[in-house]
Amino acid sequence: MRSAEKEAEQRATVLRHLARSLAEATTAFERNSTAKLQTFPDYKKARASYMEIQAMIFTIQDKAAEAYGARIPEDMKLWLVRMRLRAIASFVRLSVIFFRNPPALLVQALGAYEILEMERESLSSLLLDYDMMLMEAAVDDKTSEELDQVRVDMEEVVQLLEGLLKTAPPPLATFS
Repeated sequence: MRSAEKEAEQRATVLRHLARSLAEATTAFERNSTAKLQTFPDYKKARASYMEIQAMIFTIQDKAAEAYGARIPEDMKLWLVRMRLRAIASFVRLSVIFFRNPPALLVQALGAYEILEMERESLSSLLLDYDMMLMEAAVDDKTSEELDQVRVDMEEVVQLLEGLLKTAPPPLATFS
């Protein structure tokens, strides 16, 4: 086997392992997406898991781009978009459950304003990206309806965060 062929085969093997890990992580995250998170640290852990999945997706995209000539499935890009949509849907489910009835400590604590504002900005940005991904995903009607519901839920979370920002203690001002 030539060196280039051997290297392409190794890259394809790495991609298969990464894809398997991504599928397992996404499935596990989906299973836990209906759990009621009790504290903000619980929410942060869930967000960290979501971010790890997103990082895995971007790593696979980069590795796939590097692996030209390797035996990579033709629908890899579409599969990655669908994995990303699944992870987003799970994260949004967790967020809706959490922010519909957030812990009082989160909403009333000093520094809560900054946390809530960062979450609102993050989800607002995700909402814009989400629309672009939906166009790329090429999904069937049933899946489209489910993804439309995720978008509605995402908008609800943004609205909930905006409402919580109105009642949160104002941001701390720096003294000069």
